Amino acid sequence: MKALILSMFLIFQTAGGSTGKVTLDIEKADINTVLRAIAKVGGVNIITTPSVQGEISVHLTDVPWREALYAILEANGFTAIEEENVIKVMTIQELENLKRTVRVSSRIFRIKYAKAEDLRPVLQPLLSSQGVIQVERRTNSLMVRDSYDRIEKIAKLIQEIDKPTPQVLIKAKIAKVDYKAAREIGIQWKIGNLTNPNAPSHFQGSMNAPVQGPPFKFTIGTIRSGVSIDEILSALEQENKAQVISEPSVVVADNEEAFVLDGKKIPIVTLDLAGNRVIKFYDVALKLSVTPHITPDSSIALDLHPELSDLSGEATAAGEPIILSSEVKTKLQVKNGETVVIGGIIRNRKGTVMRGVPFLSSLPVIGRFFTYKAETQDKTELMIFVTPTLVPLGGS
Repeated sequence: MKALILSMFLIFQTAGGSTGKVTLDIEKADINTVLRAIAKVGGVNIITTPSVQGEISVHLTDVPWREALYAILEANGFTAIEEENVIKVMTIQELENLKRTVRVSSRIFRIKYAKAEDLRPVLQPLLSSQGVIQVERRTNSLMVRDSYDRIEKIAKLIQEIDKPTPQVLIKAKIAKVDYKAAREIGIQWKIGNLTNPNAPSHFQGSMNAPVQGPPFKFTIGTIRSGVSIDEILSALEQENKAQVISEPSVVVADNEEAFVLDGKKIPIVTLDLAGNRVIKFYDVALKLSVTPHITPDSSIALDLHPELSDLSGEATAAGEPIILSSEVKTKLQVKNGETVVIGGIIRNRKGTVMRGVPFLSSLPVIGRFFTYKAETQDKTELMIFVTPTLVPLGGS
């Protein structure tokens, strides 16, 4: 009769085992036979110690096989541990003895690239209840004490994640360029979605200042890789159509921020709450923060945040200077070595040039008839050229 009931149970579970649930209605069946049936439904391997013996009675309806397994074990004084795809069933006393006699090992892992203290929370879930992991900051090492198999798993994970972080060389050039020349150097101004880092971007941002005067504007475009911006600017400088103001460069890790500041600090006298004179320094400068993100295809997505501040020609009622500022944040993706251009900051300069005929213009009285004045007007654009380049691993 027992064999008939169990046989009917196995046929039912073979037909419906893909659901991962079991229905059991048996009396005084051998526990090892029941465990074999559950293993077949769950698609796992179950092994038992010689102490797992006896007959059990079970009535369960449409229960996930894993819940059914542990309910049966708990009701009959057994327990289990899982390793990979194997479930080991034993008595509670055998499990306690195993914990006391399991081979304990300790190992020191010297972390090469990451911070040991940053890896600790990542590795902690791999430890057993008796495992211990400590950080040695002086040598950037991890000291792990646990069972041999747990330490082996930790060693494999460390090998996977302790790798050098890719780096990007950010080269920036800040230059004043003749307005007409700036339109002829092959800049590709493109319109794109600022929220999509996979699209080229073109953005204009301005500030409505409460004082008279034109606001600053930013425009963003790209120069394709292979075009040497150094050669272009050098040629323009020889023609007096460009002036490179600054050439900062910095190597930054992937997903870290690089910051460039070019300008000056000006002192402004203010009064504190007690009426005392206090001098505060404010930046009147061009600020640029760049955060690169290396994509799987070795392109570089950039978070760009240019900010420009300058003195206004007006002042407050108290005589304090007014500082105008403008900033914009945008994202765009470029190829390795491709140059991003931030422009749109236009400056106009007027002047007077005295010209005359050599020798005759220097004669007294009549010299004025051989001289004349010429009014000049220069229109320049302040431009920032940002070129991100991947640094080969092991290089600089």
